Amino acid sequence: MVVKSPTSMPAQYPISMFPKLQKLFRNTGHTTRFLAVRETLLLVSSYLVYTLSKNVVDSTPILNAFSNAWDLVRVERALGIAHEATIQTWAGAYSMGFLTFLGYFYAIGLWVALLGSAVIFFAYYRKLYWSLRNVYMITMLLAVVIFAVYPLAPPRMLPGYGMADIAGMYGLIPKEGSRSVLGFNEFAAMPSLHIAWSTLIMLAWWKIGLKWGKILGVTFLLLMTVAVIATANHYVLDVLGGALLFSFALWVIGLPGGLRKIVTERDLRDMVSAWPRAFPDGGFRAGYHRNSDPVQTPIAHSSAFVDTNWRIFH
Repeated sequence: MVVKSPTSMPAQYPISMFPKLQKLFRNTGHTTRFLAVRETLLLVSSYLVYTLSKNVVDSTPILNAFSNAWDLVRVERALGIAHEATIQTWAGAYSMGFLTFLGYFYAIGLWVALLGSAVIFFAYYRKLYWSLRNVYMITMLLAVVIFAVYPLAPPRMLPGYGMADIAGMYGLIPKEGSRSVLGFNEFAAMPSLHIAWSTLIMLAWWKIGLKWGKILGVTFLLLMTVAVIATANHYVLDVLGGALLFSFALWVIGLPGGLRKIVTERDLRDMVSAWPRAFPDGGFRAGYHRNSDPVQTPIAHSSAFVDTNWRIFH
């Protein structure tokens, strides 16, 4: 028996009535340009959702943000790690130029590194790009929830904490802050997404195995760790929180591997004879048919028949 690939089989599901929509979902034979446009729209839209949902629970979380900040400072002092002011003083004593560099590095460096790494990995390391993009999306989704339920004022906003707002001094942080509809969330200190995404960048360059890539990734992460504290935008515990957030997201994207193993051993979809095929998800077309149509025998899907380019999560 010869099993035809999905691209050669006649469409037998409702979405076939809309060829353009079918092509969009299946993405069979789509070019790199299409994928690049799709990824750009996905990342931009996800960040817009992130900014718009910053005050989804409390539109004015000022009181809670400052109360949580002083509670966290007390915890740090009890642990002996409340060294934010010391790190800023050390950086300024070393060189004011270095402290200024850290301010620009914090405000601009992360986005340059993220966008640059995304373009390079999408172009040359596509399979690794999918996993890294998924980690980015998961960290952003989790951070939205955490920021909503646990607003935290950064050290630069605490009166009497003895820290200067380095980025604000150079106009790198808009004064309107959270009051703007699309403005950043001023009370999103815990966890530090700068650290979570810098760790992602470090891991990405480490994975490709190049010596200079490893050095570049580790150096970037270390500089960002110093920058987020020295510029008074994050506490020491925020750095640890960002690392934990990244680790959890990395664990989450590993879950589909175990689920995929279960499905491979016994395809649960074959247990349902009338499984709807609104979206192609394997190398067979069982389930959706009229009484007059011949019923096709379900065949366990093979990776040779699957085009996964259309998927959001690979």
